[in-house]
Amino acid sequence: MRQKFFFLMLLCSLFFLLGRVQPVVSQTGRDPQVEQEILDRLNAINPEAVPLFQQATQAMDAGDEANAKEGYEAVLRLAPGFPDAERRLSYVETYLGNYESALTHAQNAFEADPSPFNHEGLARALLNMNNPTSNQLALEHAKAAAQALPEDVETQLVLVMAAGANNDAALERQANAKALALAPENPIAHYFAGIHAAQDKKWEKAEKELLLAQQLGMPFEVVQEALDSGIHSQARLFRILRWAGYTLAGWLAGFGGLFALGGLLSGMTLRAVRQSKQASEMRIGPLEKLVRSIYHLVILGTSAYFYLSIPMLLLLIAGLAGGIIYLFFAIGQVPVKLVAIVGITALYTLYIVIRSLFIRIKEDEPGRLLARNEALGLWKLVEEVAGRVGTRPVDAIYITPGPEIAVTERGGLVKKLRGQGQRCLILGLGSLNGMSQGQLRAILAHEYGHFSNRDTAGGNFARQVLVSVRLMGFGLAVHGLASWYNPAWWFVNGFHRIFLRITLGASRLQEILADRYAALTYGAHNFIEGLKHVIRQTVLFNFQVTNEVQGALQQNVPLQNLYNLAGLQNSEAQAQIETQINKALNQPTGTYDSHPSLRERVELVEKVRSVSIENRWEDQAPAWELLQNAELLQREMTTLVQGNVDRQKKAVESGG
Repeated sequence: MRQKFFFLMLLCSLFFLLGRVQPVVSQTGRDPQVEQEILDRLNAINPEAVPLFQQATQAMDAGDEANAKEGYEAVLRLAPGFPDAERRLSYVETYLGNYESALTHAQNAFEADPSPFNHEGLARALLNMNNPTSNQLALEHAKAAAQALPEDVETQLVLVMAAGANNDAALERQANAKALALAPENPIAHYFAGIHAAQDKKWEKAEKELLLAQQLGMPFEVVQEALDSGIHSQARLFRILRWAGYTLAGWLAGFGGLFALGGLLSGMTLRAVRQSKQASEMRIGPLEKLVRSIYHLVILGTSAYFYLSIPMLLLLIAGLAGGIIYLFFAIGQVPVKLVAIVGITALYTLYIVIRSLFIRIKEDEPGRLLARNEALGLWKLVEEVAGRVGTRPVDAIYITPGPEIAVTERGGLVKKLRGQGQRCLILGLGSLNGMSQGQLRAILAHEYGHFSNRDTAGGNFARQVLVSVRLMGFGLAVHGLASWYNPAWWFVNGFHRIFLRITLGASRLQEILADRYAALTYGAHNFIEGLKHVIRQTVLFNFQVTNEVQGALQQNVPLQNLYNLAGLQNSEAQAQIETQINKALNQPTGTYDSHPSLRERVELVEKVRSVSIENRWEDQAPAWELLQNAELLQREMTTLVQGNVDRQKKAVESGG
């Protein structure tokens, strides 16, 4: 491309340097003093030739080569060998494409007067011949002219061309830089600067310089030919890549900002709850309200950021795959199998990403529905707690086999926001062994606190995002696409961590505020002991059930009642359980924990301890007494677990 550029530069630049385009030549006009000196010398030889010389010069400057040639030839008939007429006739012959004649006239001018201007004129004529000998001679004459006329722009530009013809890149660029310094608005200098930038593969700079040259007077077709040689397409590609890089950097910076914001909000959460008053009311303080509002906005924004990131992710996947395939074609070696693998991997990744967006959350029954007549005592206690907390009681109670106790709200987003969703209590029978009714009241008051604080209202948007992220990750993992080279896997991992960091921080705040309801309603002691009981029972129940299931499988016998299992006699097993319980009771709060640590919750709950409340609600009656058909429900839940075990056993035996 360099040679093509050089010839293009040579042709177009000669036209400009010799004054074909009047606006460029007359930026400063012909030097009147120099012109007068020429006319005085001609007048001394033959006064009749002076007006002819002036008319020929005017014709040349106007681009009228025919009249200019006729005029200068007439001057030479009246003043044979006049060097300035010979030189300018050489320029005109160059315009007309008569390069041999142009060289003859330039040599005549130089032999008659070896002035700097005639050095320059001969250099131009020699460059027209375009052979190594003439190019070398042109460079010598151009150097001599530039040394004598260091402040002359046209002389510097002739030196640029001569240096280029002789592959002297350093001198070429040095001379062009000087020309630009002397005449910052010279189109030829900017044209050369564009060519040099293209040689350096600085495509955007090259395009900019060439367009500026056109703006300053360079012919459109000349500039367009250079742009069409690859400069414009490369500059456009680099612009796309640059803006893609900016977009990618901004996208990643957004992730970093969200991650940092999650940490900041966690700190604000702790400060908010620690600065709360040791009040005897359940009202949320101003700072806590502020943190909750910020969390709400941030979670909403993070959820929206997920969907805004999907187009970027799709483009990144497609661009990466396309770039790899293009690279193979560019180097001339196309491994068909590898290209097929790259293409199929990209397409399937795109399919998994897009598919994950259209899977919606289905609200299944969270457990076995417990009718009012099956547990009248429990229903009355649940309604009593709702009344004391000051909120609407649950509409349904579901029992499950495990040790969990939680609340949820079912129904559409609008119903939830209006407080009309179906409120549900999920009561795991595994939590009830050893629990008192006083502890259960406190735990339920905590759960009702979530309803009072509207923690269960809304959240569908965030939950849907979490479902999409997890389905995306699952799909990639199942199909062997969860690899370091897959940008979708990086996205899933990164976004999942950030999303959990933020949403679980909000969850911890919700838990702390709900704890306050429990402590202020039924006493800190009941609630703390209830919390400890649930933690202990979770570890113990899971351990006992695991042992029971393993034993039943080994002996091929049905499960016993999971809620009436004999205590563990093995001292090693007991020690293992105690270790797990102590760890659960004393471990600190982690970044990705949905609940604060027990130690942190106890510390905060102790601030709202009330002696009158503690004494009033010290109810030690067993929680099991609230279920009038407890044994029947225990057998039912055991049968449910047995069914799950049988299905898993059958799947293993069948190789599934």
